Amino acid sequence: MLRRFNSLLADQAAPVVGCLAFALTVLLAGIDHLTGYELSISVFYLIPISIAAWYGNRLMGYIVSGLSAGTWMLVEATTPYSQGWILFWNSGVRLIAFVVVAYLIAELRRQLQRQQQLARTDNLTGLLNRAGFFERAQVAANAASRYGYAIAIAYIDLDGFKNINDTLGHLQGDEALRTVGGILGGSSRDSDVVARIGGDEFVVLLPDTTLAGAHAYFDKLHLELRREIKVNGWSTLDLSIGAVVYETAPDDLFDALRAADNLMYRAKRSGRTAVVVEGAPSAASVLRAAPADA
Repeated sequence: MLRRFNSLLADQAAPVVGCLAFALTVLLAGIDHLTGYELSISVFYLIPISIAAWYGNRLMGYIVSGLSAGTWMLVEATTPYSQGWILFWNSGVRLIAFVVVAYLIAELRRQLQRQQQLARTDNLTGLLNRAGFFERAQVAANAASRYGYAIAIAYIDLDGFKNINDTLGHLQGDEALRTVGGILGGSSRDSDVVARIGGDEFVVLLPDTTLAGAHAYFDKLHLELRREIKVNGWSTLDLSIGAVVYETAPDDLFDALRAADNLMYRAKRSGRTAVVVEGAPSAASVLRAAPADA
Protein backbone atom coordinates (compact mmCIF):
# COMPACT_ATOMS: atom_id res chain seq x y z
CA MET A 1 0.00 0.00 0.00
CA LEU A 2 2.81 2.39 0.87
CA ARG A 3 4.51 1.51 -2.42
CA ARG A 4 1.39 2.39 -4.39
CA PHE A 5 1.05 5.64 -2.43
CA ASN A 6 4.67 6.52 -3.17
CA SER A 7 4.29 5.69 -6.86
CA LEU A 8 1.13 7.78 -7.11
CA LEU A 9 2.67 10.89 -5.53
CA ALA A 10 6.01 10.54 -7.32
CA ASP A 11 4.23 10.91 -10.68
CA GLN A 12 2.45 14.14 -9.72
CA ALA A 13 3.60 17.66 -10.52
CA ALA A 14 4.67 19.91 -7.64
CA PRO A 15 1.48 22.07 -7.76
CA VAL A 16 -0.69 18.96 -7.48
CA VAL A 17 1.34 17.76 -4.51
CA GLY A 18 1.01 21.21 -2.94
CA CYS A 19 -2.77 21.20 -3.34
CA LEU A 20 -2.98 17.76 -1.77
CA ALA A 21 -0.80 18.84 1.17
CA PHE A 22 -2.88 21.99 1.64
CA ALA A 23 -6.14 20.00 1.62
CA LEU A 24 -4.70 17.61 4.19
CA THR A 25 -3.63 20.58 6.33
CA VAL A 26 -7.16 22.00 6.25
CA LEU A 27 -8.57 18.59 7.18
CA LEU A 28 -6.21 18.36 10.15
CA ALA A 29 -7.16 21.89 11.22
CA GLY A 30 -10.82 20.88 11.18
CA ILE A 31 -10.12 17.81 13.29
CA ASP A 32 -7.98 19.90 15.62
CA HIS A 33 -10.83 22.37 16.08
CA LEU A 34 -13.36 19.64 16.81
CA THR A 35 -11.17 17.85 19.35
CA GLY A 36 -10.53 21.03 21.34
CA TYR A 37 -7.36 22.42 22.89
CA GLU A 38 -7.03 19.69 25.51
CA LEU A 39 -6.27 16.99 22.91
CA SER A 40 -3.21 17.79 20.80
CA ILE A 41 -2.72 16.42 17.28
CA SER A 42 0.16 18.74 16.45
CA VAL A 43 2.48 15.96 15.29
CA PHE A 44 0.11 15.10 12.45
CA TYR A 45 0.70 18.50 10.84
CA LEU A 46 4.12 17.15 9.88
CA ILE A 47 2.48 14.72 7.43
CA PRO A 48 1.39 17.30 4.80
CA ILE A 49 4.64 19.21 5.35
CA SER A 50 6.65 16.06 4.70
CA ILE A 51 4.61 15.22 1.60
CA ALA A 52 5.12 18.72 0.18
CA ALA A 53 8.87 18.77 0.87
CA TRP A 54 9.54 15.21 -0.35
CA TYR A 55 7.31 14.90 -3.40
CA GLY A 56 7.17 18.59 -4.28
CA ASN A 57 10.20 20.73 -3.48
CA ARG A 58 11.75 22.75 -0.68
CA LEU A 59 9.73 25.88 -1.46
CA MET A 60 6.52 23.88 -1.43
CA GLY A 61 7.51 22.50 1.96
CA TYR A 62 8.04 26.02 3.29
CA ILE A 63 4.66 27.18 1.94
CA VAL A 64 2.81 24.28 3.54
CA SER A 65 4.75 24.91 6.76
CA GLY A 66 3.43 28.47 6.80
CA LEU A 67 -0.11 27.30 6.05
CA SER A 68 0.08 24.70 8.81
CA ALA A 69 1.32 27.23 11.36
CA GLY A 70 -1.34 29.71 10.24
CA THR A 71 -4.25 27.29 10.42
CA TRP A 72 -3.02 26.03 13.76
CA MET A 73 -2.96 29.62 15.04
CA LEU A 74 -6.57 30.12 13.89
CA VAL A 75 -7.64 26.97 15.68
CA GLU A 76 -5.78 28.03 18.82
CA ALA A 77 -7.23 31.57 18.72
CA THR A 78 -10.11 30.50 20.94
CA THR A 79 -7.80 28.96 23.54
CA PRO A 80 -7.90 30.88 26.86
CA TYR A 81 -4.28 31.97 27.25
CA SER A 82 -3.27 34.09 30.25
CA GLN A 83 -1.49 36.56 27.92
CA GLY A 84 -2.50 37.44 24.33
CA TRP A 85 1.05 37.35 23.02
CA ILE A 86 1.45 33.64 23.92
CA LEU A 87 -0.65 32.65 20.89
CA PHE A 88 1.75 34.46 18.55
CA TRP A 89 4.81 33.11 20.35
CA ASN A 90 3.57 29.51 20.11
CA SER A 91 2.65 29.97 16.46
CA GLY A 92 6.09 31.39 15.69
CA VAL A 93 7.83 28.50 17.44
CA ARG A 94 5.70 26.00 15.53
CA LEU A 95 6.46 27.77 12.25
CA ILE A 96 10.20 27.55 12.90
CA ALA A 97 9.90 23.86 13.77
CA PHE A 98 7.83 23.17 10.65
CA VAL A 99 10.29 25.02 8.40
CA VAL A 100 13.24 23.12 9.88
CA VAL A 101 11.47 19.80 9.25
CA ALA A 102 10.64 20.84 5.67
CA TYR A 103 14.25 21.83 5.04
CA LEU A 104 15.63 18.57 6.43
CA ILE A 105 13.22 16.41 4.45
CA ALA A 106 13.86 18.30 1.19
CA GLU A 107 17.62 18.09 1.75
CA LEU A 108 17.40 14.37 2.49
CA ARG A 109 15.46 13.91 -0.74
CA ARG A 110 18.04 15.92 -2.71
CA GLN A 111 20.95 13.94 -1.30
CA LEU A 112 19.19 10.65 -1.99
CA GLN A 113 18.53 11.64 -5.60
CA ARG A 114 22.16 12.73 -5.96
CA GLN A 115 23.41 9.41 -4.62
CA GLN A 116 21.07 7.53 -6.93
CA GLN A 117 22.36 9.55 -9.88
CA LEU A 118 25.99 8.92 -8.92
CA ALA A 119 25.27 5.21 -8.56
CA ARG A 120 24.10 5.16 -12.18
CA THR A 121 26.80 7.38 -13.65
CA ASP A 122 30.29 6.54 -14.88
CA ASN A 123 32.55 8.95 -12.99
CA LEU A 124 35.16 9.13 -15.77
CA THR A 125 33.04 9.92 -18.82
CA GLY A 126 29.88 11.26 -17.20
CA LEU A 127 27.79 8.77 -19.18
CA LEU A 128 25.51 6.21 -17.62
CA ASN A 129 27.09 3.08 -16.19
CA ARG A 130 25.78 -0.45 -16.68
CA ALA A 131 23.07 -0.17 -14.03
CA GLY A 132 21.98 3.23 -15.32
CA PHE A 133 21.86 1.95 -18.89
CA PHE A 134 19.52 -0.93 -18.18
CA GLU A 135 17.27 1.28 -16.08
CA ARG A 136 16.93 3.95 -18.79
CA ALA A 137 16.93 1.42 -21.62
CA GLN A 138 14.00 -0.43 -20.09
CA VAL A 139 12.00 2.79 -20.02
CA ALA A 140 12.87 3.42 -23.68
CA ALA A 141 11.99 -0.17 -24.64
CA ASN A 142 8.65 0.10 -22.86
CA ALA A 143 7.87 3.29 -24.75
CA ALA A 144 8.86 1.66 -28.06
CA SER A 145 6.61 -1.29 -27.29
CA ARG A 146 3.73 0.99 -26.34
CA TYR A 147 3.92 3.20 -29.43
CA GLY A 148 5.15 0.58 -31.87
CA TYR A 149 8.34 2.15 -33.21
CA ALA A 150 11.71 0.63 -34.04
CA ILE A 151 14.67 0.64 -31.69
CA ALA A 152 18.42 0.26 -32.33
CA ILE A 153 21.03 -1.01 -29.86
CA ALA A 154 24.77 -0.78 -30.56
CA TYR A 155 27.86 -2.15 -28.84
CA ILE A 156 31.08 -0.18 -29.33
CA ASP A 157 34.52 -1.51 -28.45
CA LEU A 158 37.81 0.39 -28.62
CA ASP A 159 40.42 -1.67 -30.45
CA GLY A 160 43.99 -1.28 -29.26
CA PHE A 161 43.04 0.61 -26.12
CA LYS A 162 45.39 -1.46 -23.97
CA ASN A 163 48.32 -0.28 -26.08
CA ILE A 164 47.57 3.33 -25.12
CA ASN A 165 47.72 2.47 -21.43
CA ASP A 166 50.91 0.46 -21.94
CA THR A 167 52.76 2.93 -24.14
CA LEU A 168 51.34 6.37 -23.26
CA GLY A 169 50.16 5.79 -19.71
CA HIS A 170 46.81 5.53 -17.98
CA LEU A 171 46.26 9.27 -18.01
CA GLN A 172 46.19 9.22 -21.78
CA GLY A 173 43.96 6.17 -21.65
CA ASP A 174 41.52 8.03 -19.41
CA GLU A 175 41.63 11.01 -21.76
CA ALA A 176 40.80 8.73 -24.70
CA LEU A 177 37.79 7.33 -22.83
CA ARG A 178 36.60 10.81 -21.90
CA THR A 179 36.97 11.93 -25.51
CA VAL A 180 34.97 9.00 -26.84
CA GLY A 181 32.36 9.49 -24.12
CA GLY A 182 32.09 13.18 -24.97
CA ILE A 183 31.50 12.46 -28.65
CA LEU A 184 28.90 9.79 -27.88
CA GLY A 185 27.09 12.06 -25.46
CA GLY A 186 27.31 15.08 -27.73
CA SER A 187 25.94 13.25 -30.77
CA SER A 188 22.95 11.77 -28.95
CA ARG A 189 19.39 13.04 -28.61
CA ASP A 190 17.70 13.52 -25.27
CA SER A 191 15.77 10.30 -25.83
CA ASP A 192 18.90 8.25 -26.63
CA VAL A 193 20.56 6.12 -23.97
CA VAL A 194 24.38 6.18 -23.96
CA ALA A 195 26.54 4.36 -21.44
CA ARG A 196 30.01 3.07 -20.70
CA ILE A 197 29.50 -0.46 -19.42
CA GLY A 198 33.07 -1.72 -19.30
CA GLY A 199 36.67 -0.59 -19.42
CA ASP A 200 36.66 0.35 -23.11
CA GLU A 201 33.13 -0.73 -24.03
CA PHE A 202 30.20 1.58 -24.75
CA VAL A 203 26.57 0.98 -25.67
CA VAL A 204 24.07 3.21 -27.43
CA LEU A 205 20.30 2.76 -27.62
CA LEU A 206 18.42 4.79 -30.24
CA PRO A 207 14.63 4.91 -29.89
CA ASP A 208 12.51 5.40 -33.00
CA THR A 209 15.38 4.48 -35.33
CA THR A 210 14.97 2.33 -38.44
CA LEU A 211 17.61 0.17 -40.11
CA ALA A 212 18.41 2.92 -42.61
CA GLY A 213 18.61 5.47 -39.83
CA ALA A 214 20.96 3.24 -37.84
CA HIS A 215 23.25 2.85 -40.89
CA ALA A 216 23.47 6.61 -41.32
CA TYR A 217 23.95 7.34 -37.61
CA PHE A 218 26.67 4.80 -36.91
CA ASP A 219 28.56 5.53 -40.13
CA LYS A 220 28.69 9.19 -39.14
CA LEU A 221 29.54 8.36 -35.54
CA HIS A 222 32.34 6.01 -36.58
CA LEU A 223 33.82 8.63 -38.87
CA GLU A 224 33.69 11.31 -36.18
CA LEU A 225 35.30 9.06 -33.58
CA ARG A 226 38.12 8.02 -35.91
CA ARG A 227 38.75 11.63 -36.88
CA GLU A 228 39.06 12.64 -33.21
CA ILE A 229 41.33 9.68 -32.51
CA LYS A 230 43.60 10.76 -35.36
CA VAL A 231 43.66 14.38 -34.17
CA ASN A 232 44.81 13.28 -30.71
CA GLY A 233 47.56 11.07 -32.11
CA TRP A 234 46.27 7.77 -30.70
CA SER A 235 47.56 5.81 -33.67
CA THR A 236 47.07 2.40 -32.05
CA LEU A 237 43.43 3.09 -31.22
CA ASP A 238 40.46 2.18 -33.37
CA LEU A 239 36.95 0.93 -32.80
CA SER A 240 34.42 -1.67 -33.88
CA ILE A 241 30.67 -1.14 -33.85
CA GLY A 242 27.92 -3.72 -33.91
CA ALA A 243 24.30 -2.57 -34.04
CA VAL A 244 21.03 -4.50 -34.13
CA VAL A 245 17.73 -2.86 -35.08
CA TYR A 246 14.39 -4.17 -33.85
CA GLU A 247 11.21 -3.25 -35.67
CA THR A 248 9.44 -3.75 -32.35
CA ALA A 249 10.94 -3.51 -28.88
CA PRO A 250 12.95 -6.59 -27.84
CA ASP A 251 11.48 -8.82 -25.14
CA ASP A 252 14.78 -9.00 -23.29
CA LEU A 253 17.32 -6.18 -23.24
CA PHE A 254 20.10 -8.54 -22.14
CA ASP A 255 19.52 -10.66 -25.23
CA ALA A 256 19.41 -7.55 -27.41
CA LEU A 257 22.71 -6.31 -25.99
CA ARG A 258 24.21 -9.76 -26.46
CA ALA A 259 23.12 -9.68 -30.13
CA ALA A 260 24.78 -6.28 -30.59
CA ASP A 261 27.90 -7.61 -28.85
CA ASN A 262 28.04 -10.54 -31.28
CA LEU A 263 27.80 -8.15 -34.21
CA MET A 264 30.59 -6.05 -32.74
CA TYR A 265 32.83 -9.13 -32.59
CA ARG A 266 31.91 -9.89 -36.19
CA ALA A 267 33.10 -6.39 -37.09
CA LYS A 268 36.28 -6.95 -35.10
CA ARG A 269 37.01 -10.27 -36.82
CA SER A 270 36.49 -8.72 -40.23
CA GLY A 271 39.27 -6.24 -39.61
CA ARG A 272 39.49 -2.98 -37.74
CA THR A 273 37.43 0.07 -38.71
CA ALA A 274 34.41 -2.11 -39.49
CA VAL A 275 30.75 -1.43 -38.73
CA VAL A 276 28.09 -4.14 -38.68
CA VAL A 277 24.42 -3.20 -38.68
CA GLU A 278 21.77 -5.90 -38.70
CA GLY A 279 18.02 -5.90 -38.58
CA ALA A 280 16.43 -8.35 -36.15
CA PRO A 281 15.43 -11.03 -36.58
CA SER A 282 15.37 -11.70 -40.29
CA ALA A 283 17.04 -8.83 -42.14
CA ALA A 284 20.44 -9.55 -43.62
CA SER A 285 23.42 -8.01 -41.95
CA VAL A 286 25.43 -5.31 -43.61
CA LEU A 287 29.21 -5.21 -43.23
CA ARG A 288 31.28 -2.49 -44.75
CA ALA A 289 34.46 -0.60 -44.16
CA ALA A 290 34.19 2.68 -42.38
CA PRO A 291 34.11 5.78 -44.61
CA ALA A 292 37.47 7.25 -45.46
CA ASP A 293 38.79 9.87 -43.07
CA ALA A 294 37.93 13.40 -44.05
